[in-house]
Amino acid sequence: MTTNSKSINISINEKYLEGKEDNFDIISIFGRKNLDEIQKIISDVTGLAFVTVDYRGEPVSEPTKFSNFCRKMRTDKNKRTLCKLSDASGSIIAATTKQTSIYFCPCGLLEVAIPIIINDKYLGGFIGGQVRCLDAPDSVMRLSKNMIPGGANIPDTEIRAEKTKDVDISDLKIYSYKEIVSIAKLVELIINQLTKQELISGHNQKKNLTRISELEDKIKRLEYQNNSLKEKVDTLKRDNNLFFMRNTFNMISNLAVIEDASKTNGAVLRYLDFIESGLDIDGNKTIRDEIRKVEKFIKLNKIRYSDRLDYNIKFEKDVLDINIPYSLILPFVYAGIYYTLNTEDIDLMINISISKVGKDIEILIEDNGTGQAITELENVYKIYGGNHEGNEIVKSIVDVQKFMTDTFGTEYRINTERIKGEGTKVYIKYPINFDEGFDYV
Repeated sequence: MTTNSKSINISINEKYLEGKEDNFDIISIFGRKNLDEIQKIISDVTGLAFVTVDYRGEPVSEPTKFSNFCRKMRTDKNKRTLCKLSDASGSIIAATTKQTSIYFCPCGLLEVAIPIIINDKYLGGFIGGQVRCLDAPDSVMRLSKNMIPGGANIPDTEIRAEKTKDVDISDLKIYSYKEIVSIAKLVELIINQLTKQELISGHNQKKNLTRISELEDKIKRLEYQNNSLKEKVDTLKRDNNLFFMRNTFNMISNLAVIEDASKTNGAVLRYLDFIESGLDIDGNKTIRDEIRKVEKFIKLNKIRYSDRLDYNIKFEKDVLDINIPYSLILPFVYAGIYYTLNTEDIDLMINISISKVGKDIEILIEDNGTGQAITELENVYKIYGGNHEGNEIVKSIVDVQKFMTDTFGTEYRINTERIKGEGTKVYIKYPINFDEGFDYV
């Protein structure tokens, strides 16, 4: 028997069901722990035993307030099957009629099945009851023990609550039919409201989490852009080192005195070309741009140091158009030239190799210089205080190292190997798609 003629199908805007198409069930709405808590509260308030079943009639919650009699029935294999079929039948009737169903189970106890139907889709239901009712109308459906094979052979004294003598039934409460109908309507109202609330709050929570994720990505992009801009500004400052410019112009001045103006003109043009490339900090820079910049810098210094300086750059052709963090190679080339050719009477050879390895670009900068740490070399210049190029060189290297770890993480830390008297190797790598800027830290 149903409680009323009104359908309890829950109509809800489809937007609240987005993302649930492949996993839309009672557990996905409430969560198992939350479902058990809701069921317990309803059971405590109404005094009825409850279990929740899915659309197949299978339990998806822990039984609440089950009576001694019902627990006893469900420990026997045949009787347990009868009880499960009773639960499933009650929920199917409720699903078919789209109304709460009230019926007697094969053991003579009154039960209620409250379906959960959302936009005409039956998900399962709350099965409650395990009570005795002495005034139920004849129209209330009574399920039979014949539901299972051989059920007719089970004596009533074994399954009928009012006839059994083997089980204590003192905890089976007696309710009037009117009380059961009122309780069923109350639970129906509670379940429907909770279902709507869970769907709406779940949708809003997902929406908020998506928004939070988008904001986190945006923050990471901004952090990356900020780090990148700071690096460009720092690079601009260090590439236009005041002392380097002073030395260069002194060199040009001396050349103008001792030789024809053509060589002086060439030096001026090279320097201006280098300064121009340093001032161009707009947009992304490619490995091709970085190689050109490094070559301009080395060729400018070859005027200063003549045959004492040489270089070789090897690269795979397919890396030339890949972006590179701004001025990543130059600080280490600068350091090798300055600290070797100004402290040692040797010829300097700089080798640079650039290759693509997996998802990274790997760069190796080698020289045959002193092989000493810059901090050791700086001791030579202590007498000058802060009046030499070295201060800005050290700062530029520190800035680059910090930029790499801050932006891409410690996995991309720049590593340096030094062998005294033989030279230095600098290992640099960065992710090819680094300009996306938010997948590394």
